[in-house]
Amino acid sequence: MATPKRLFLGLFLLFTVILILSLALLAYFFMQPEAQIFQYALLFILIALSIIAAASLMALSLATVSLLRGAPPPALSRMVKKIIVFLFPIIVQLGKLLNVAQEKVQGSFIGVNNRLVEVNNQKVASQKLLVLLPHCLQDEDCPHKITLDPFNCKRCGKCPIDNLLSLAEKWQVNVHVVTGGTLARRAVKMLQPECVLAVACERDLSSGIVDSYPLPVWGVLNERPMGPCRNTRVSLQALEEKLEEILGSNAHNN
Repeated sequence: MATPKRLFLGLFLLFTVILILSLALLAYFFMQPEAQIFQYALLFILIALSIIAAASLMALSLATVSLLRGAPPPALSRMVKKIIVFLFPIIVQLGKLLNVAQEKVQGSFIGVNNRLVEVNNQKVASQKLLVLLPHCLQDEDCPHKITLDPFNCKRCGKCPIDNLLSLAEKWQVNVHVVTGGTLARRAVKMLQPECVLAVACERDLSSGIVDSYPLPVWGVLNERPMGPCRNTRVSLQALEEKLEEILGSNAHNN
């Protein structure tokens, strides 16, 4: 089950409050006579924290508005995404300090990212969409290598790859099976898509979203009935719904 978006936004809000309180404390010390020797250092820190706090507050406000009502102007939307991506590692660390599982923070971040991509309502041509699938969807006993060419799959039906390839053929989109970030980045560099639809776990999806910025990435979490990285699954219905949403009138159905 997807982690609620409010977890990431709540941690984002807490981070912003901590920044503002830190600013107030630094401003107090800055005004003390005994702090004269440190004034230039304190002033530099105050200015830096003020910029970060202002950007964080703006991103939080616009992200919340986007999630509730719709997208801000495109320029602001890109700025919000940039700030969120930049601050994401800090939010994860804040979650750890509060004993919030990293996977939950990452899952909530993916939900916020998906919503920000969704409200922008960007439609792309099918040949400009890249579908990235994790290697762990393949049956662990299968001898056929599909990371270089997913269509090396023999379509035996023992794992989801067969149905996923059929879905890719139906919508005429590029599909790659990857073992991790290196192959994913290689596929993006080679095909230069306008949008990516990626299936993975919370860790790989969140890092992929950050690494791919400013390229919009839709994230779909895989299902792990046998644990991580082993014979995973993904909802075909969820993927097809995303394909229809991304492609819109640009879809090329057979």
